[in-house]
Amino acid sequence: MATKSKLGCFTFPAIVLLSLIGSSVIQSFFPVSLFTSFILALLFLSWLVGKLDGYSQKRFHWRYMTYSGLLLLSLIGLRHILDNIPLSIENQKSDISEYIYRETTVENGDSIVLLRQNRQWKDNYGNTFKGKFSVREKDYISSKRKYASSIPRHKTQSWGKLYQYLATTDTPKLDLILKELASIKSTNQLNQFEFAEMVVTFIQDIPYAFVFENQCQSPEAYEESIRVILEKCTDCCIGNIPFGIQNPVGFMGNLKGDCDTRTVIIYAILSYFGYDVAILNSDFYKHSVLGLHIPAKGLYKVQNGKRYYIWETTNKHFTIGTLPKNFDNVNHWHIVLTNT
Repeated sequence: MATKSKLGCFTFPAIVLLSLIGSSVIQSFFPVSLFTSFILALLFLSWLVGKLDGYSQKRFHWRYMTYSGLLLLSLIGLRHILDNIPLSIENQKSDISEYIYRETTVENGDSIVLLRQNRQWKDNYGNTFKGKFSVREKDYISSKRKYASSIPRHKTQSWGKLYQYLATTDTPKLDLILKELASIKSTNQLNQFEFAEMVVTFIQDIPYAFVFENQCQSPEAYEESIRVILEKCTDCCIGNIPFGIQNPVGFMGNLKGDCDTRTVIIYAILSYFGYDVAILNSDFYKHSVLGLHIPAKGLYKVQNGKRYYIWETTNKHFTIGTLPKNFDNVNHWHIVLTNT
């Protein structure tokens, strides 16, 4: 007669539960990711229970190790599928694919998911740049939640204070992008103006998308200037965004941005690298542009005795000091924020 196992059908679920608990203990002693520590705990407990279960018969029971192997293969396969699901494809006909993808990496001993974009673009003088730009998925989610929770405090404040809040709050979470931009600067030995040109064209190169405070609607619900764009690109819109402006980390996580979404992230980046930057708004034109205090030529606004040269950020090929003909009356532009 065959000898029945001393352990019941709930043994393996118990092993999994204990492995989840034990993984945090392993992490406290060893610099490994949570998933790695779970694997170690699961395999050890499966081996230990298999040995104890077969002790009276003086043989090892492999079934728990087999169960563990099948579970781990399933988890690794599922993880691979989830990590490679594309988040957005904005314009596949473009020279540059506007493509955000998930990539898993290890940071400080833990496994994290990055929202990554591989970009290649040219500045206004024909120089080509490329890089891999990432934000952490957890930062993307937490920054958007924090921004949404701040709505009440910003309802009565100026645009400048909102822009400063977004730049100050999000800059630490742009560290991977700032590091990549610094690497490009070093590799190409860019001077102060060349680096600013590279940063601005990096953002200009990203296709325009409307950012609405309310839910995106069908093209026919909007005025002609908006309707024409949405009829050609139905995905060029993101809705339910506070004040109709994306925070910088949110923009880098989904590549959907309009004028002030772009001016704020460039303001944050160039401020980090020590530039004297401004943001200019126009109620008349319903538009936002960048201002940069740097030796240049063209259109500018004066603030505290300094010339801030105007820079259009929503379209390619606009150099510092130039604006579209229908936006170029500087009397309609007003500085709403500077970092000095």
